[in-house]
Amino acid sequence: MAASPDVRFPSIDGLRAFEAAARSEGLAQFRVFERSENAASTPREPVIAMRFVEPMRGNASALGLNVLSIPAARAAIERSRAEGVSVASAPFALTQIPEGQDRTGVVVYRAVAIGEGTGDAGTRGPLRGVLFVTLRPGPLLAAMAGDLPPHLSLCLVDSDPNAAVRHLAGAAGCEARTGGGLHHMREIAFAGRRWELRVSAREADLPEGRAGNAWLFSVVGLLGAAMLGALLLVVTGRARRIETAVRERTAALQAEVHERERAQAALRDSEQRFRNILNTAPIGILYTDLRGYVKQANPRFCELTGYAEDELQLMTVAQYTHPDDVEADQDLSRRLVLGELPMYRRQKRYITKDGRTLWVQSTVTLLRDELGQARRIVGVVEDITEHLRLQDAETARERAEAANRAKSEFLSRMSHELRTPLNAMLGFAQLLELDRRHPLSADQQPWVAQIQQAGWHLLDMINDVLDLSRIESGNLKLQIEPIELPALLSASLAMIDTEAKRRGLNISTDLADGTGVLMGDATRVKQILVNLLSNAVKYNSEGGRIHVASRMRPHDMVEIAVTDTGLGMTAEQLAELFQPFNRLGRERSSQEGTGIGLVISQRLAELMGGSLRARSIAGEGSSFILTLPGAIEPDTVPSNLDPLLTASAEYHRRIVHYVEDNETNVEVMRGILSQRPQVLMEVSGNGAEALRTIRARQPDLILLDMHLPDMSGLELLEQLKSDEATADVPVVVVSADATARQIEAAMAAGAHLYLTKPVSVAELLAAVDEVLESLSTRFG
Repeated sequence: MAASPDVRFPSIDGLRAFEAAARSEGLAQFRVFERSENAASTPREPVIAMRFVEPMRGNASALGLNVLSIPAARAAIERSRAEGVSVASAPFALTQIPEGQDRTGVVVYRAVAIGEGTGDAGTRGPLRGVLFVTLRPGPLLAAMAGDLPPHLSLCLVDSDPNAAVRHLAGAAGCEARTGGGLHHMREIAFAGRRWELRVSAREADLPEGRAGNAWLFSVVGLLGAAMLGALLLVVTGRARRIETAVRERTAALQAEVHERERAQAALRDSEQRFRNILNTAPIGILYTDLRGYVKQANPRFCELTGYAEDELQLMTVAQYTHPDDVEADQDLSRRLVLGELPMYRRQKRYITKDGRTLWVQSTVTLLRDELGQARRIVGVVEDITEHLRLQDAETARERAEAANRAKSEFLSRMSHELRTPLNAMLGFAQLLELDRRHPLSADQQPWVAQIQQAGWHLLDMINDVLDLSRIESGNLKLQIEPIELPALLSASLAMIDTEAKRRGLNISTDLADGTGVLMGDATRVKQILVNLLSNAVKYNSEGGRIHVASRMRPHDMVEIAVTDTGLGMTAEQLAELFQPFNRLGRERSSQEGTGIGLVISQRLAELMGGSLRARSIAGEGSSFILTLPGAIEPDTVPSNLDPLLTASAEYHRRIVHYVEDNETNVEVMRGILSQRPQVLMEVSGNGAEALRTIRARQPDLILLDMHLPDMSGLELLEQLKSDEATADVPVVVVSADATARQIEAAMAAGAHLYLTKPVSVAELLAAVDEVLESLSTRFG
């Protein structure tokens, strides 16, 4: 039993597609061929190719046969199609039967058309296919003859005298025998054809009892014809059942085809979605074969490299990879194909079509076929050029910040190391000046004054460098508050008054109405004003003038101008005015300076939301204009440089405990406190000793250094404040550590005051007097 679809091929490609579809379904050797002796290389239209056969064993060689190439089959199919019934063919040699065997067969065909079953042959549509049953009469008749007496011979003949082959079964040539012996013939109608079953016997072969045997011959002949008819009926019924099964199978195949079509449609939709994603993805996607030849690239990849896709398909990946990265790429790809790596990711460089170097992040993996064999290499590429640039900028920023921190730390340590000897130098110089028992001679007094002047100048330089460092690193803090300009200006003028009088300078002020209150940090604003006024004194001409004026500006800004009649500056000097350590060529003059005072003043003004600018005419003078408000908290606590005030205090005897490990500093402090005879000074050289002594004998005041050999001054301060017995004892810090962070920490831990070394005698005595005068008398 078999089935064949009706196939019409518009081209050789259609035929090849049909064959490929059959082979994809498991028929590896399937091809369409013809049986005629003069068959063309390509089957002629129309084609009804044998597609399905049951059983497959012994019949596979007939698969692909164009049954229309057999005349007998063509006639039966055309009749079946016209009449809508099953039609048996005339006998012909079957394709699947090997040479040397009885190949004669009859095939019953049933043409199946679209619209089958409507009852109207005229309404049937195009031919859908053909169902057929193949019969081999020879083996059938031979099987039946085995049950008959041996003197009987059977012969099955096609009744059509025009048939190319009439012999169906029986001894060769039996269809032509007509005389001698006994004969019986019965006609059988089968599937639109008529056959003759002939039974014969020679009289000599009959057993004795001839008349009875003749009757028996007739009975046996009739019985044989009946048996053959019954067998053919069985075959016909089986054909009907097979036809029904094939119809059901055809319906199942149609459902399978429909399902496959739906799957193919879903696959096309999936492929379209994939194509859309591939074409619109914001990253480059690349497919190559295992040797690195480009097979497909998405638009983003083409955009990154500058090559069109058809150009890339003529190249290998190595051709647009930076030469220094090719070897590593090839090694990783080799390991990927060998299965040593599941995937790899690396940063590499492409050389674009226009010669640019492009940094990319490349993620590469392997695509395998259904058998698990390596098939394609796929790479996902992202442009990281800008990312690397930002990363380099961030690294540079971090390095700059680290350098600034290192610089600040260095300056902080250097400040501490310089302040310690300065404290001794200025402290002893002030004590020499205050010593009444051994007063300085008239010649020695200016020498000591020079020592002090140089020391305080060095301290100013240290403070300026620290200020500049804190401003540049962004660690300077501001405390904005209302400031009374007249009072602040008066205090600032007092600091330069002596030097101004020495040079015979005339100072005048003109503060406009509404400019009496500023917003800023009082200490920093005073620092700016003192710097501007000091420069006006230093660089003025002998007997010149200094004028300070204020006025209101838009947006509620106050402008303060300090004008002198000094040397003035050229346009070139003005352009370089606010550069650090640039004294504009006046470093060779006798005037002291570092070249950073104006830089600090300008940046302080900007940090306070204001500005500092200058106007100048060479030979006529300069004008510096400060616009406020805006200020920040100081990095250091400046020493009070007011004249020495050593007036005696009114309080009675007090105990002051000094915690300091530096003997020189102890001697300086001892000399300063000797100005207060009622003060008894006790000393501890480390933190542990200080704790024991202070707990054993509670002092009225503790003077604390922040750098001790066994613990930090901050740690000692915290222990003192956490102990109920010592928590109420006031602590004044006297330290060379002038950083704002340390000052804040000490004040937060409970310090009453923080003084930075070197200190002036007057400043220290004023702080000591303030604390001790507030206490009740301990000794009578």
